Amino acid sequence: SVSDNLPSAGQAEMVSALDQNGPQYLQNPIVIAADWIGFIALFGSSLAVAYKLVTFKGPDQDDVYFFGYREEKMISVFVNLFAALAYWAKLASHANGDVGPAASVTTYKYLDYLFTCPLLTIDLLWCLNLPYKFTFGAIVAVCILCAFMASVIPPPARYMWFGMGITVFSAAWFNILKLVRMRLEQFVSKEAKKVRQSLKVACMTYFFIWLGYPTLWVLGDAGVLDSVVSALLHTFLDVFSKSIYGFALLHFVMRTDKREFIFVPLKPSVEKIVVEDDESTSSRAESTRASKSKIMIGSRVKKLRSSATDELRPSATNMNPWLNGLPNGLSMGGSMGSMGGMPGMPGGMGDHGLEDVEMHNQSAQQQYLATQEEINQVNKQLQDLLMRTGGAGRSI
Repeated sequence: SVSDNLPSAGQAEMVSALDQNGPQYLQNPIVIAADWIGFIALFGSSLAVAYKLVTFKGPDQDDVYFFGYREEKMISVFVNLFAALAYWAKLASHANGDVGPAASVTTYKYLDYLFTCPLLTIDLLWCLNLPYKFTFGAIVAVCILCAFMASVIPPPARYMWFGMGITVFSAAWFNILKLVRMRLEQFVSKEAKKVRQSLKVACMTYFFIWLGYPTLWVLGDAGVLDSVVSALLHTFLDVFSKSIYGFALLHFVMRTDKREFIFVPLKPSVEKIVVEDDESTSSRAESTRASKSKIMIGSRVKKLRSSATDELRPSATNMNPWLNGLPNGLSMGGSMGSMGGMPGMPGGMGDHGLEDVEMHNQSAQQQYLATQEEINQVNKQLQDLLMRTGGAGRSI
């Protein structure tokens, strides 16, 4: 009959046990030590990250509940905490001799991944204000479900689930990488480059460490790795992809919040404009003001602000446009008394020279009025944009 071809509950448990090469490897001292290391590292990381975030008082050191009102920045705390609970469940299973339902290490592992991997994705995209935060988080959850099925179901169905999972994973991985690279390319100013390194570390752990999980699955299924080595490598990947990632992203978040970075939505037109570093031409006073203002990443304000700064930057040309075009015979000495041709001023400058000076003065005034009008237009555009982005800020 058809029922005779279906595996019994005992056979299903046997398949699951064989998938883990039997429960005996779980009592290996190396595996138990690795689980303790994983628990201590992940639980300690959750406490450390939580402490740093809770004690952060904002850019002006006057807001006790700064991250209390920005709780999306607390996601890395729960990522490490959920992972630590999974390792705690493994340690509890070891204490019971790894027998019965408690020995279902696969369930613990993928229950951990089902929570933490989508949260890691949402955390990264939210910190950079990138689109499709929850969409990609849900797609990653689908990948984890496929991976779980591929780990507990015998062939050939397991390879069908693995193929589905790796296909969805690859599409999500490449699209998330594309978004993050677009944002990284907007870190062009001097202030932005100072905090970019910690973001790069977080991104490297996210994108490259994650590739290790399907690789371990393939090597384990092919018999290249035994269960003990696989357990050690999974612990290594878990700590790096959650703890190291969490600390790197924490460093990035706290430095950007201290400088009040504003990440505006990605737009193709914006990315074409943001291509230069305007910090290299800023004056000392401009840099001082910049340290106290908000910094906008990926804003079309950058080019407008750079243009306005060039107009306002002191120089012999735009401060006194007529100095470079003085008529021949008019000398500029150490005092106003050195201008010849005027009463009480030696030098013999005639009426023709005075007319030239008057014309230059009128030209300078016209240029000044035109510059003021352009600056007013730029300021109006800045105000309109800053009202949409939530406060005054200085562009990058």
